[in-house]
Amino acid sequence: MDRIGRIAESLERQEEFAVEALTKLLPNEWVLETLAASGRSTIRFRLLPSALVVWFVILLGTYRRVSYANLLERLMGGWWALRVWPGEKTPTTSAVTKARDRVGAEPLRLLHRRSAREWVATVSPVLVYGRRVSVLDGSTMKVADTDENRAHFGLPGAWRGRAGYPQLRTVLLLDLAARVVTAERHGPYRTAEINLAREILDDVEPGSLLLLDRNFVAFDFLWDLCGRRASDFVVRAKKMLDPRVVERIADGDEIVEICVPRHYRRDRPDMPRTWRLRRITYRIPGTKNRTIVLLTSILDPAIRAEELARLYRCRWEEETATDEIKTHLCACATVNVPVIFRSRTPERVVQELYGLLIAYNAVRMLMCEAASVAGVLAERLSFTAALERTREAVQDMSRMPTRQLPARYEQLLRAVARAVVPERPGRSVPRVVKIKMSKYRLKAYGQRSQAHGRKAG
Repeated sequence: MDRIGRIAESLERQEEFAVEALTKLLPNEWVLETLAASGRSTIRFRLLPSALVVWFVILLGTYRRVSYANLLERLMGGWWALRVWPGEKTPTTSAVTKARDRVGAEPLRLLHRRSAREWVATVSPVLVYGRRVSVLDGSTMKVADTDENRAHFGLPGAWRGRAGYPQLRTVLLLDLAARVVTAERHGPYRTAEINLAREILDDVEPGSLLLLDRNFVAFDFLWDLCGRRASDFVVRAKKMLDPRVVERIADGDEIVEICVPRHYRRDRPDMPRTWRLRRITYRIPGTKNRTIVLLTSILDPAIRAEELARLYRCRWEEETATDEIKTHLCACATVNVPVIFRSRTPERVVQELYGLLIAYNAVRMLMCEAASVAGVLAERLSFTAALERTREAVQDMSRMPTRQLPARYEQLLRAVARAVVPERPGRSVPRVVKIKMSKYRLKAYGQRSQAHGRKAG
């Protein structure tokens, strides 16, 4: 019994690891419960127990440019590591890779799903006539160029030569109030965004209002959004649509009747031949003639067209979130850091994706808490500053006695709240690039520099 008791005590001590700067937001109990739900809990003594691996993957998103070895060194200075890694014997990079494979992506997926729902519930929503507002949009993310990733994710087309990296396509559902990614779906590059949007439909909160780009003008998807989820939408219209005007509410505000294409009705007998929607036309602020045409399922004229047009501009918050993930959280640049994910197999890429989203959401929720304490608006706080202060606090708090942790956390909140940015001016940003095409010849696939060996991950 003594031996069994010692083993049980060792296993229990192994699950005590947590990132102190984030445990108030992300309790370790959530980590352990998601590991148990996915059948990936630690069942014997290991230098890299499952709970540690989950936190390690989250930290990979927080410290995107830090290698496995250097990140382990940062963890090793903490009190937990001194007990589990005696004699300063940290695990090797290959051991970390094997541990990641043992845990898999499912615990991270469940943890992202649970944490996002718990966090969003604590934030006062953005409401439009009683409807909570969310934003849905898609993006692509480059992954490491390996045989496994190429076979699974595929390469995009290229007008010159070939693409250099495989890409993962993802669709993100963002809560407008908390700026938290509440749900996501992903697939190979060739997967259509609308197909991923159909999969994410069950995660849309019933009775909400969804802001959409024109890529999501698919009548079966919009019909299910209104029917199955009892929600409304505001979407940018495609130019090919030529609806019949039924009623004019005001200048640039009309009720129109759209003919549902036959192929939708052939696959979905429940869909009508025509659908009445509201069409809103407005001029883009700061321009002379550029206009945007919106379609919405909100037919009530009491909800003014100007309010819906102003609300639709918030769709860019999802674009901002994608930029924060790619540019700031991942420090991704075209040349220096060309890929979002460092992982070399599809399963690890997906695992890293969920860790990245959890890390992003945690920083966003920290900003919400800091804004609440300081009495400022969360959208006026700098994400970059919050990310840097969080990185500093993760290291500091891992080495502090327990009694000092609350004071350091309060200091973190005050530091985040001080980083107030100016209000965004009303501006129109064209989609242009200023990247000079390289004059060098195309590198053959599989060719590697002799100065660099094969990296783990």
